[in-house]
Amino acid sequence: MELYLDTARKMLQLDQDLERQLKKLRECTHGKLTIGITPGRGHTVLPRVLPDFQERYPDYELTILEEDVQTLEQQLQAGALDLAFFTMSESERATQNRFRCQRISQEEIVLCAPKNGHYELLAKEEPGRTYPWIDLKYLENDCFLLLKQQTRLGQLAIRLLESQNISPKIVELSSIDTALSLVARQYGIAFASSFRIEEHETAKDLSFFSFGTRPEAWDFVAAYGKEHLLTPPEASLIELIGALY
Repeated sequence: MELYLDTARKMLQLDQDLERQLKKLRECTHGKLTIGITPGRGHTVLPRVLPDFQERYPDYELTILEEDVQTLEQQLQAGALDLAFFTMSESERATQNRFRCQRISQEEIVLCAPKNGHYELLAKEEPGRTYPWIDLKYLENDCFLLLKQQTRLGQLAIRLLESQNISPKIVELSSIDTALSLVARQYGIAFASSFRIEEHETAKDLSFFSFGTRPEAWDFVAAYGKEHLLTPPEASLIELIGALY
């Protein structure tokens, strides 16, 4: 009897979940959408896509959470977000089973340095590299401007420095835009995603370099719950962001 009741409860729950998902699919012209994105990416992406999204779905109410990746993952698992946009390594994307991930693009991590001639002399052209290659070991005496370690880029930067067995001076910051502005004023060097890096407001004062035995890259993804069915507005937002790449 208990087994029968337990099975019935599960079937009822599945039926209720399905009904909620179908209701979302029917709500194509109006409704609410809660998305999460990292602050640096939000600064670059949202001004380019939200006006077009609003034109397509003028009656949709958007709530936006700008936080680090760890917080976005927690909020996604808790059901507080419909969609989240962030970066992860290809191996992380392949092995995680907490949510679905739709890859939007793959991006190279580049070293950003002041355009002063010094770093250009240390670099060389290499086949298969988008940017001139530079040996990070040459830069141990430089000041590295890293994002805080709760950010994915900050964690990656520490791993990269450790892999080169160098211990440079480090200044931690919360914003990649602050880091790049300081680099442009010749106050250190920084790692950043290659995504539209040449369009950054400081790009005319920066040089970009590849490094390592192979290009360092990560995936930019749209993530959502394992049982979540994308609504047309959600799919449209992913499409608009994907068109930027």
